[in-house]
Amino acid sequence: MVSVFMDKYSSQILLGTSTKAKGIREISREYNIPVTVCYRRIKKLVEMGLLMEEKVGKRLKYRSKINDFSAILDFEENKMKINMVADGESYEIETTIL
Repeated sequence: MVSVFMDKYSSQILLGTSTKAKGIREISREYNIPVTVCYRRIKKLVEMGLLMEEKVGKRLKYRSKINDFSAILDFEENKMKINMVADGESYEIETTIL
C-alpha cells in the first residue's frame, strides 16, 4: 500500500478526488495524466478500497475514501510511518524507506 502514496499519479488522483467526485477524463486533464494510466491507477485504487465509484447519470465518477493522512519519515531509523483514516477506519502502516 505504501507504494501507492509514493506514486505521483496515484497521489494526484487521491488528492484531486478528496473533496469532489470526478470522472476519469476530468482527472486526466486536470493533472495531465495520460488517460490509459488514469484508468489503470483508478482501477488499482478502487480494488484497494481507497477510491469509491459513484454513478452520476450514465457516467462513473470517483471519490477518495481517505479522510485524513499523515506520513513521518525517520531517516535515523530508515522508516516511514503512515497514519490514515479511510472511510471512518484508522490505519497505521510502518515500512523501511530503502
